[in-house]
Parts: sequence; structure tokens; C-alpha cells
Amino acid sequence: MKKILYFATGGGADATSESAAILADDISTIVPLTTTTTLMYYKGAGDAINAIKFGHDNTTTTTGHRVKDISRGIAEAANAGPHINGIVDIVDLDNSVFYPGLSFITSCAVILETSVDF
Repeated sequence: MKKILYFATGGGADATSESAAILADDISTIVPLTTTTTLMYYKGAGDAINAIKFGHDNTTTTTGHRVKDISRGIAEAANAGPHINGIVDIVDLDNSVFYPGLSFITSCAVILETSVDF
């Protein structure tokens, strides 16, 4: 069963890079970028590597980097039942919709064809 995860940047989702619907199976890694940003890399069309950049609060000196919270939320959404093909809102800043436990995300950017080499 395929799960599609939805992300919207808050720009209206009416232009390139303002939203993305990603197959959960295409996510390759989630890594901290700075104390207040996290990147999620995923396979794009062809050989492209794309990313979602999340902005969030700095919790590195208290509970650790938010990468663990983001990874947990995305993994739960990808594995949640019922196990049918469907779309799950992860971060939709156009409509203030967040997957449970991810409401701390303050920004979301869709980055197409990153220069990262895996």
C-alpha cells in the first residue's frame, strides 16, 4: 500500500515549489541542517533529489534537535492505518493543518533538484 504525504508552504499551493505530494517510500533521509531547520530528502522525477526544509524552534539544549520529532511524525504517518492508498497532511501551512505532534513547525519549503550527491 502506498502512502502519499502532503506538504504546503503557505504560499497558496498554486505554483511550483509551494506544495508537494510525496510517496512515503521515496523519502531517503531526514537530517538537521541548523539548530532551527531540518531537511527531508526524497526521490524526485528521474534521478532528481528533492528536499523539504522545515523551520522550527531550537530545542537542542533541552530535549534535543527536532529532527527526531519530525522523523517520528513522518514515520507514523507513513505507517498509520487503515492501510489503503491515501494522502496524509503532514504540514499544510495554507490551512494550518499539521500531523499530530508536528505543530511546532513554523515554515516549510519545497526544494527541487538539490545539489546533494548521495
